[in-house]
Amino acid sequence: MDIFRFRVLLDNADNIFRDIEVSSEAPVSDLHEAIIEAFGFSGKEVASFFRSNEEWDKGEEIALMDFSEPGMDTVRVMAETKVIEVAGEVGDRLLYLYDFMRMWIWYVELIEIGRPVEGVSYPRTVLSVGDAPHESDKGMVDSFESEGGEDPFGDFEDGFDESDFDNYDGEQFH
Repeated sequence: MDIFRFRVLLDNADNIFRDIEVSSEAPVSDLHEAIIEAFGFSGKEVASFFRSNEEWDKGEEIALMDFSEPGMDTVRVMAETKVIEVAGEVGDRLLYLYDFMRMWIWYVELIEIGRPVEGVSYPRTVLSVGDAPHESDKGMVDSFESEGGEDPFGDFEDGFDESDFDNYDGEQFH
């Protein structure tokens, strides 16, 4: 068994990161719980890891829970997937998404592989840089506000006319 040290950087935050060590054989849910604890979040929200590449593109999902319906492709579940199955070499990357309404995102990179230290419990946070924001500091409405602080939906009328969607071509959203 190896110990993996991950650098976990909070998206859109200057100098807020944690180095977390976890057993390579532990379930990915242990890494999830360690991140939540290291940043002082409640852990009450849905979360997923996504395998990533050097450009931080989102790949295969490893979800906290499988919400797929019958007939849909199932996703990997954190509790049933070992850390070594999603990151096994220094430089491997994951994106971690917590709270799908507030969209907290962390960049997670495997930075070191070592041997366990006798008498030490894993996972553990070994380096903490910067003060983590409170979980509620990122408002759900933030992404809908314009630069001037105005509500872009202020002129929205109750109801809508189906003809407003005539020009939708489906290619706009990926």
